Amino acid sequence: MIKIDKYDVDTSLFYDANEHYWVKIEGNVAKVGMSPLIQETSGAFVAVQMNALGKEFSKGEGFGTIEAEKHVGPLKAPLSGKITKVNQEVIENPRLINYDAYGDGWLVEMELTNAENEVLDLIIGEDKVVEWFKSELKKFEDKGWIAQ
Repeated sequence: MIKIDKYDVDTSLFYDANEHYWVKIEGNVAKVGMSPLIQETSGAFVAVQMNALGKEFSKGEGFGTIEAEKHVGPLKAPLSGKITKVNQEVIENPRLINYDAYGDGWLVEMELTNAENEVLDLIIGEDKVVEWFKSELKKFEDKGWIAQ
């Protein structure tokens, strides 16, 4: 974990640059959560709905929805696979995403079906993660999505 500006960023994880998810892959299973930057720009999360347990999804397909103070939208699968576990604690207390994103605030676990190809689209490695995060932070600040 390193500090970038005021954000703690786990550089040991994979990141989906488009949807701002972190992905922890162990074998053929991935745990998925949201990056600290999305939490900042969305505000406090107030509702999470998952309709995906046991269903198979292709990368980019919706597996649920999320509602926050400043954002309502779909949750899109960062990789193809089958949702094998939904974090019920986040369903009951969505603010865990804001307070413990890398711990109790994870969203789902997936059994991966095409990781060997799709993982190439994710960001991994401390230098690449730091470069990407700093670039996104600047972009979000320039758009006025983050107070300076």
